Amino acid sequence: MILVIKKYFGLAALLSTTTITLAACGGGSKSSDPGTPTTLVTSLNGQAGNLVGKGLQFINPILAYLAGLDKGMVQVSTPWTNTSTNIITISQIPFVEGSKSAKDYDANGSVFSMTTNPIELSPLGATYLPGTRSFSGNGLPNTKMGAFPVQPGTRAYDYYSVLPGSATDLSITADTIGIAAYNLISTIPLNPVVDPTGPFPINSLIVGVTLTGAAWHIEYANDFSGNWVSPINALPNDQCFGHPYNNQYHLHAYSWKCFPNQGTSGQSPVFGFALDGFPITGPRAADSHMMTNAELDECHGTTSEITMPDGTLKNTYHYVLNREYPYSVGCFRGKVNYAKALGSEDMRQIPDANSPYLDAPYPPDAP
Repeated sequence: MILVIKKYFGLAALLSTTTITLAACGGGSKSSDPGTPTTLVTSLNGQAGNLVGKGLQFINPILAYLAGLDKGMVQVSTPWTNTSTNIITISQIPFVEGSKSAKDYDANGSVFSMTTNPIELSPLGATYLPGTRSFSGNGLPNTKMGAFPVQPGTRAYDYYSVLPGSATDLSITADTIGIAAYNLISTIPLNPVVDPTGPFPINSLIVGVTLTGAAWHIEYANDFSGNWVSPINALPNDQCFGHPYNNQYHLHAYSWKCFPNQGTSGQSPVFGFALDGFPITGPRAADSHMMTNAELDECHGTTSEITMPDGTLKNTYHYVLNREYPYSVGCFRGKVNYAKALGSEDMRQIPDANSPYLDAPYPPDAP
């Protein structure tokens, strides 16, 4: 069976052509093994994308309706997916080959910085604004990437060569899509708070920024028939579960396996931040066991004491990268100011700068 997937391009086209973009958005057991697992749990057949709950990724209900996500996701019978158990066997994935550095895609290599601003003055200088955390870079991580465009003759090529690479020009196929630098600019709350009116749905392709200089995307892909699937279920990525969309490299699924400085025991480090400002950590809890979805809330997170990137300890809500769908952020616990969190047109993927989803309120710091 040859699966034809319109990888995100259908969703991106929908976002680009409609003004209805909004302001708010199984399995496994505990183990003390800190290593990379051999299997992943993918999305359930028929699960809807407009609902909030464990094992789901919550997309804005109106956007989900327009995209057909409310009809439920389908399970694709790929060689690495058991559709009866929803289990993906990692060793059977025909990963995109290659071990490219950022310099293979841009002469400047990986360009990335993170800065924190504990206190900021308002534009008029009369009041103080909440502290912020800002990221700036070219979107290329300092970790290795696959060889994109996908090379003919490789195991992954057949899955890419039949995919459209554009929503408007079907002569462009996904196997021609390479990786290029783009303008990564993001500003998020330094001290986010869990908003009691949430959880909030996701309204953008990007859900978070990694400390290696790349981004995480949502876990949805669609085919020519309007069906929606989990990307990892349907499409091979590289060894870090990354690949490009619109020439922008991003991560999916259990990307924890390719982050440096993972540690060998205890609480997993912070590997990045979600658009609402909360950290994203690896899967290990303080006692070293791998957290499952059963231990996380409906947004795929929990509250515990973690070590922040500056070395300080902080008891905070954080999202968790684990082996079970949706793998990273399921929904947002804090309000997202998309205009600041997606600080460039490249990141927004939407040409209309006045789109309503960019006007979400900016949350205050915790008292």
